[in-house]
Amino acid sequence: MTVNEKIRSARSIMIVGGGPTGVELAAEIAVDFPDKKITIVHKGPRLLDFVGTKAADKTLKWLQSRNIAVKLEQSIDLNELSYENKTYRTSNGETFEADCYFLCLGKPLASAWLEGTMLRHDMNEEGRIKVDEKLRVIGRRNIFAIGDITDIPVSTCQKHKLFTIT
Repeated sequence: MTVNEKIRSARSIMIVGGGPTGVELAAEIAVDFPDKKITIVHKGPRLLDFVGTKAADKTLKWLQSRNIAVKLEQSIDLNELSYENKTYRTSNGETFEADCYFLCLGKPLASAWLEGTMLRHDMNEEGRIKVDEKLRVIGRRNIFAIGDITDIPVSTCQKHKLFTIT
């Protein structure tokens, strides 16, 4: 069964993860299939943890306006996921039905290899490389870093037009 067939045949859908992928998937399903019951379960205190609170709040309101249930600061035991099981319980004890589910969990930051390099002292406690607004590694004139491995906030990237969010 294809993903599209799974979505079409489901009455209710659970999305585990409230980052960019989970939010986009929920929004796409809600727009294309407004009759589907969609639930997002996210362990964080707000959706899209990496963006500002204003954008996260606007996203939450939009999703809720499409009748998408958003369960923040909750998780699902991934060992209990199966297509035979249709009832799920969150870490807070809430239960709900889902005919199918999608895991939209972020990958762990792939910076462990830097521990064996000269940049091992240039990382923060999360394992991200500390950079300035020009994406230079702090304290180094000729080493640059880009992407999610850096500690630069999204708002700084937007301010300096390093990328845009539309």
